[in-house]
Amino acid sequence: MTSLGTIGKYELRHQIGRGAMGVVYEAFDTVIERPVALKMLRTDVFAPEQLADVRARFKREAHSAGRLSHPNIVTVFDYGEHQGAPYIAMDLMTGEELARSLESGARMGLAQVVRVMEQLLSALAYAHDKGIVHRDIKPSNVFVLRDGTIKVVDFGLARIEASNLTETGALLGTPAYMSPEQFLGLPVDARSDIFSAGVMLYQMLTGDRPFTGSPSTIMQKVLRQDPVEPSVLNPTLSASWDMLVKRALAKKPDDRLQSARQFAHCLRLAFEGKPLPFAADLPEDATVRIDATVRLAPPRAKRSPIPLLAIGATVVAGLGGGAVALYYQRTVAPVVAQAPLQKPQAAPVAEKPKPPKAKPVEKKVVKADPPALVVKTQPRAGKVVSLDRSWGFLVVESADSAVKVGDRLYATLDDGRRVPLVVRRISGNLVSAVPEGQKISDDMVGASVTQR
Repeated sequence: MTSLGTIGKYELRHQIGRGAMGVVYEAFDTVIERPVALKMLRTDVFAPEQLADVRARFKREAHSAGRLSHPNIVTVFDYGEHQGAPYIAMDLMTGEELARSLESGARMGLAQVVRVMEQLLSALAYAHDKGIVHRDIKPSNVFVLRDGTIKVVDFGLARIEASNLTETGALLGTPAYMSPEQFLGLPVDARSDIFSAGVMLYQMLTGDRPFTGSPSTIMQKVLRQDPVEPSVLNPTLSASWDMLVKRALAKKPDDRLQSARQFAHCLRLAFEGKPLPFAADLPEDATVRIDATVRLAPPRAKRSPIPLLAIGATVVAGLGGGAVALYYQRTVAPVVAQAPLQKPQAAPVAEKPKPPKAKPVEKKVVKADPPALVVKTQPRAGKVVSLDRSWGFLVVESADSAVKVGDRLYATLDDGRRVPLVVRRISGNLVSAVPEGQKISDDMVGASVTQR
């Protein structure tokens, strides 16, 4: 067989793949005498200032996957460098990425979906037990072998607990499969991978991704909008699948399925037609409950008329109460007004001119205070335009492009209070910031925001 050359102890046979970051060759380990896949970083395509970060990410892939030994995770044998370019030697696999079969438009059978998901969740449970969060679970990182076995690949974004290989707040991942906490630049844990696996389950069940559009549109949908229930797109699915997907894609990690093992257990119950353990925790109209916090979620089609009648009765009662109050004010007001009208004539005395002495001096001093507030002379960062109650953020329309994640800002409220804020996320001219030491409140909307 013709060789393309050698890299260390590996003899390159032929190229089997090429991506934005690297090239993959089929190679032969001349020492152990076994075929391997050798992935080499393409150092020529990155600017010098990017290369250090990319090299660290590439090494992280070897470091993370090298700690794992599981039948559904690609095995990494070796890491090295050749003429300044790092490489990884790993399992030589025959098959294709799951993304290819999904993009072909062919809908997977339910049994096949369950088989893929159970293997994926088994791999994630094992990695999470080892303290490793993948952070980029998606169909192109799941390789399907010819016998149906899957292998999870590309641990380049993985976060190893208690390490400094990744930075908190870094926005890393693939938008269509990213969890809300990844978009917000918040610390992630195993439940972030649960969300990404939930997106994959939705896509395999329906043939469509739950969140689509441009990256900014996807972000808004992930943070605020519930997708259409899977059974609407695939009528063969039972309500249990809707409930399972809903719990996997919960916006807040605490409301989500809490582990890969719990996800796999519920998956098997749904497949066997058995009730899910958390079914009792959800109200009959779960979508309505979540609509209270996720404003853009579509309303449910079936609604009982009884709650509407109750709401109508409440509104009528409220209107009736308001009318009585108005009538009461109108009848009592004249009585209150008549008594004092006769005393002004008996006591007009020269006492009334006395207050004006204090008026010109002290009341004008009070009116002169606002100009003395230095707010307008401070560097202006913008204004609070809305509240994000789901995440406890103030949304600031920024007039200063120099504001960065982690900066401290100050919101000045109408009553003069100054609230310190910490910037958590920036999207265009909108800045999401968390108030320090207190919760968000309606009186913060409209507050002027400055840098000090």
